[in-house]
Amino acid sequence: MPPAAAELDALDELIGLGYLRGMLNRLAQIENSDPRHGEFVRVLRDLARQFQFDAMKEILRKMRDVTR
Repeated sequence: MPPAAAELDALDELIGLGYLRGMLNRLAQIENSDPRHGEFVRVLRDLARQFQFDAMKEILRKMRDVTR
């Protein structure tokens, strides 16, 4: 389950900056705010640790498309 659009936007900004620590911190905040986001966070955390930022942006884009 993806988080709210505001969380996706904040995460997208950090990905655009290439700020790994910020991404991981934001993902932890998302996970702590609602355990239902666990799978979403796990996937993005794994991609972040592999520096797969383009793949992360694509997932966020798809999440936005689904929620519209």
